[in-house]
Amino acid sequence: MPTTRSQRARGRGSGPRRGRGGPTSSAGTTLLTGPVQGHSGLIYDLRGMSPQSATQATAGIAADFVVDRVHRHESHRGAYFAFQLHRPESVRIFDPAERGGHVECTCEEFQSSQAICIHIYWLFDGLNAVLRTPTTLGTQVISRGDVLARISALYGLIGARLSSLPASLSATRDEIASDTDDATEAIGSPTPSDSRTEQVRDMLSVFDTAALPEEYSPLNTSIAAGNERRNLYVPDNLAATIYQLAVRDEKVFESLRRVITHDVCANSHFSKQRTRAREAFARLDSYIENGPAEAAETDDHDIPWCARMLRIVVDQICKVRDSRSSSGPLSAPVKRRVAEILVEILQEVCNRNEDVYYRIGWERVMVEGEPDRNRNLYAYLIDDPPRSSSSTPNWMKETFVIDRLRQMPADDWRHLIERLTSIVDQMRERMEDEEDPPLAYTKLERMIQDYTAEAFEPSSSSVQRRPTLGSQRQSRRRRFA
Repeated sequence: MPTTRSQRARGRGSGPRRGRGGPTSSAGTTLLTGPVQGHSGLIYDLRGMSPQSATQATAGIAADFVVDRVHRHESHRGAYFAFQLHRPESVRIFDPAERGGHVECTCEEFQSSQAICIHIYWLFDGLNAVLRTPTTLGTQVISRGDVLARISALYGLIGARLSSLPASLSATRDEIASDTDDATEAIGSPTPSDSRTEQVRDMLSVFDTAALPEEYSPLNTSIAAGNERRNLYVPDNLAATIYQLAVRDEKVFESLRRVITHDVCANSHFSKQRTRAREAFARLDSYIENGPAEAAETDDHDIPWCARMLRIVVDQICKVRDSRSSSGPLSAPVKRRVAEILVEILQEVCNRNEDVYYRIGWERVMVEGEPDRNRNLYAYLIDDPPRSSSSTPNWMKETFVIDRLRQMPADDWRHLIERLTSIVDQMRERMEDEEDPPLAYTKLERMIQDYTAEAFEPSSSSVQRRPTLGSQRQSRRRRFA
């Protein structure tokens, strides 16, 4: 079998290498007698680890992976940074304030054993080098438990360097570049860019009923490495084979792009977010009917949980809409669909203006000082949302759905004016005469007023301004007083 230049280079020498490339893991264990140098150049003392853990750590910190992208995600399990490698694996670092230093990898090894894999060890070494702190100077004595704790402690620094981390972590790519040069000779096409990889993932994810593009991976850890065309065939996996071809063959990529357009991908993404919103409502209903799950590690799908999930869905829908619009114009039907999904979510929340625990058939233990909003989804999101602090992200502070609608052009939501008016009426009917209207009501009412004034009043000087919904409400109170 012919070998590539990089394979021949790796064949020189008889012992394991330090630094770039690193030693490869083996089935046996090695008794460490001294410090080990990672791929970053930092020195680690692993002698406090068991032989098996030390061997795994040595293989990881000396490995040479490449990061495609680093993104922050919000999920029902909490917020996390996802480090997507230039291969199927992704390492996730969860917010320590929410998950207490939880770090995980999507690779088969971690998923089957929950043991720290080489990808986590590699990221530990890389983050230590890029986000240098006083603790990274000199030889570092580490244990298995230290690794996760120290990765988690860097969570805040990761957020500050989010855009530059992929390039910083992937700075040493000489062997990978050599491999892809050989692949170019074999296939006769240029090395695929990260953008191409993301676009292919985006296109193929439309055939997955649940996974978003950033969650989708048709590949698996059993696929042999290599870029030669004979290695692109993945037995028993059509999606993976198409993925391999599309990221490496320009003609295959362009053919897919003509069929699976930007609008098709966008529609698929928004439909999946809509499904997630409906699932959040369904889980809340199940919690109300059946009570909390028996498993201690399962989140209670109560009012605060459901409210958080809905805010995450709304935020991600709008961010994806903006990002996709910046890379290419979305069609008018797609933009109107975004508004329809947001209004559907708002309508469902307004329909749930009630104490959900009033007639439950299970015993619920009330927490002392629990606010009333924790028993009413409408109150939690619309009428009396929790007060925000300086550390609260902006998407948690905004007026639910309505602020996002107000930021959209009226052409995107004007076909929903009747539904929006009925939502305002629904809010008004639930208000007590003496209470101040919630901010959400005031904003939505003003949005409708501004639109109707512009649409139906050509000149404010020639046509008397229509009475506002607010004045109609006051006159109605006087009429029935």
